[in-house]
Amino acid sequence: MKKIKITTPENIEVEYTLADVGSRTAAAVIDYLIQGIVFFILLVIVFLILYFAPRFWFKYYGWIIGISLLLYGFITLGYFIAAELSTNGMSIGKKKLGIRVIRNNGQPITLAHSALRNFFRVFVDNYGVGVVLMFFTKQHKRVGDLIGSTIVVAEENRTQPISLEELQNMNESFSYYVTKEEYELLKEYFRRRGEMEDCSMLRAELKLHFTRKFQALNILADWQGFINSL
Repeated sequence: MKKIKITTPENIEVEYTLADVGSRTAAAVIDYLIQGIVFFILLVIVFLILYFAPRFWFKYYGWIIGISLLLYGFITLGYFIAAELSTNGMSIGKKKLGIRVIRNNGQPITLAHSALRNFFRVFVDNYGVGVVLMFFTKQHKRVGDLIGSTIVVAEENRTQPISLEELQNMNESFSYYVTKEEYELLKEYFRRRGEMEDCSMLRAELKLHFTRKFQALNILADWQGFINSL
């Protein structure tokens, strides 16, 4: 699998493994099967109403069809957005294949990023354009990824991410001085450092970053234990 290096907003370089076309396609198949099952259930409900309640159908068929179409659209687009935002960039299919979506700078995706990439999935990439682009772009990106500034990477460590609870307990002001972006980066670092061939450079960059930050705030002594644990 192809490796890429991403520089975070904190100017720290992190290495990821790109998700290949095969795993992305398999994940999409699983997700579309799940959507297909939901659509089938929706269709069965409509036919049950038509068969068992014909008077109700003929009286409200416009509402029934309209609501069904709205649900269809919501499921088609909303499934991926809801899944990616609630499970750190993973849909059910991606989770099964061990891949996830992140932003180009390594940070977790936001609602805007997920909405953009999945809007183009529905209206462009689902017609074959996405698969073709994944073969011809260096980072296996489809149109949705290019527009949404996202990338799909492989989860090399299938175990549960390491918790930062111990680090948070080191200092009661942890959440005040460590930004959300830094927190996500630290989670990723602790989760992946055991599988990296050589993380000494990344560790040094993290230590330097937090040393400079806390030194500028005149609180370096209070955070030295945190820095030493990196």
